[in-house]
Amino acid sequence: MTNRERFEKIARFEKVDRPLRWETLGFWSQTLERWRRESGFPPDVDPTEYYEMDPWPRLPGNLGHTKIPYSPPFENKVIKDEGKTKIYQDTYGVIYRSFEDSSSMPQWLKFPVETPGDWENIKWRIDPATHDYGDFEETKGNFVDNPDPNGLYMCGLYGFYRNLFGEEKLAYAFYDYPETIRDMGKQWLNFYAEVGGRVIRECRCDYIMFWEDMAYKTGPLIGPNTFLEFMTPYYKELVSHFRSLGVETFCVDSDGNNDILIPLFLDIGINMMVPFEVAAGNDVRKVRERWPELVIWGGLDKRFLNGSKEEIKREVMEKVPVMWEKGGYIPCLDHSTQPCPLENWEYYLKVLRGLFK
Repeated sequence: MTNRERFEKIARFEKVDRPLRWETLGFWSQTLERWRRESGFPPDVDPTEYYEMDPWPRLPGNLGHTKIPYSPPFENKVIKDEGKTKIYQDTYGVIYRSFEDSSSMPQWLKFPVETPGDWENIKWRIDPATHDYGDFEETKGNFVDNPDPNGLYMCGLYGFYRNLFGEEKLAYAFYDYPETIRDMGKQWLNFYAEVGGRVIRECRCDYIMFWEDMAYKTGPLIGPNTFLEFMTPYYKELVSHFRSLGVETFCVDSDGNNDILIPLFLDIGINMMVPFEVAAGNDVRKVRERWPELVIWGGLDKRFLNGSKEEIKREVMEKVPVMWEKGGYIPCLDHSTQPCPLENWEYYLKVLRGLFK
């Protein structure tokens, strides 16, 4: 059985021999540094290959993910040198202050859009007719008959809005500039329908991933009514379009607690979500009970990797067997692997993979 076949069966709640080996969403660079320093982990080694994790190839086409794929991008430049700090503009049009000694996080000063006029001045950079597909023509042949599930990753609609306004100003913009927000939604829809449609037609797409990150520890950053007005119409049309092109699985990546939005995502055609952070009150067993049709990816508390082996085993054994039996589940940490003892990471893999021998 190929990994693509495994993915398709899991997404359809069918029985399969084992889960995809997607046990983490990634590794912090500090994690690998610690492993090399403390445990002699080989340098210049990709841990996903070293631990024989399954690939999850991303389709080419430069569709962005956590950022908007402007074509052309903004100029990356220093606006002001303040001595210990500098003010920059990045390729996404964001202006920020950065400490030269990296002693602190950047201070975000200005996002590309503050008024409707700002949007009118930059929307030409998000035009499917002039989109830069990167190395799409040279690499698309690699994604036709490969044995792994191909994902098409793109910036979700809330992520699109937030990249333009910034989080705080966006909260006001829904009320101050509703027509501008709707125009942004139409631009997002038309852009991704065309550029995403081309990629899907010329490659093979097994799932689409929308990046949103639209919730925090106790709930989402917008309420259901705002979602229904400014997200539902555009998402419904885009998902329907991609479904007509043969895509069946649509996933949203959002940290935090999204409980009150899950029914709305299901209604627009999203049938998979990731990563279900435990620290935000997510328990994938309860999520499965409330929404039995939702494919769940994640939900294993990343923090247990800094606990005892007993805690690691308990987290895996209390969740994975019952979730696997009910179907539609990919066991995975609820985010990237943070710095932890290497022996704990390896014990986690041993326990999890030992369930499926």
